[in-house]
Amino acid sequence: MPAIDQFVHDEQFLRLLRRERDIDLVQAALEIARDAQPDLNFEATRKTIRSAVASLTRPIAMAGSEISELNLLIGYLTEELNLHGDDECFESPDCSYLNRVLETGRGIPITLSLVYMAVANELGIPLTGVSAPSHFITQLETDQGVVYIDAFQSGRIMDRRECVQWLHELTELPVSEIRPTLKPASERQIIIRMLNNLKSLFGNREDWSSAWKVQMRLALLTPTSYREKRDLALLTLRAGRPGEAIDLLDDCLTEGSPEDRPMLQQCLKEAHRETPRFN
Repeated sequence: MPAIDQFVHDEQFLRLLRRERDIDLVQAALEIARDAQPDLNFEATRKTIRSAVASLTRPIAMAGSEISELNLLIGYLTEELNLHGDDECFESPDCSYLNRVLETGRGIPITLSLVYMAVANELGIPLTGVSAPSHFITQLETDQGVVYIDAFQSGRIMDRRECVQWLHELTELPVSEIRPTLKPASERQIIIRMLNNLKSLFGNREDWSSAWKVQMRLALLTPTSYREKRDLALLTLRAGRPGEAIDLLDDCLTEGSPEDRPMLQQCLKEAHRETPRFN
């Protein structure tokens, strides 16, 4: 297993590892961002969120319905904070870092949704995350039924039928597979999805050092997952840490699937070959 020592200052991440509840998702997201920005000031992000809450408190209190509250929230976030989706964001790690999303107004679905949730929950609006296939959204239970919000599309509001149809067109998955996903995601699921987004992005860029940092978190969060252990072993080697990779690869060979063995054995030989060069 990867060492936990490098995360001793990540309070919310450690709470996730202990499977505690009521995780502060804003702080957990900022802890991830700090991996890439060691001097990150969390307070600046907190201040922006507090300012949004302060500006919306009175209008929300005067709203006549849950839908009216939601429209006020969306209006402020899209017009005052200028939050919007951008297809180019899927290639930029900045759009996965909460502080940069608030600084630039650009984000991917999950980080934009996280801002929506952070402000909404402070206002008493119980907006929850939904880990839908290919596209993270949020949902709100209202007296008119559950509605779904796509922060990436400037806060588009959909009823269940519209949401299912849109996701079907987006993913080409059967409706029967989409419907069960439209439920509140746990804090743990949200953070794991954020990490998987970064893992994929850094992998595509062949930024192995950054991918390794992300994979360390994933392996700790999912200690029983062979796939995450295997990926950690491979990324440790690619990140130029062959000595550390040897034990990880040995463990994977012990418990891994037969089809992985040739590849793992080849990587183990490479790790042994590279180790003297890095000593």
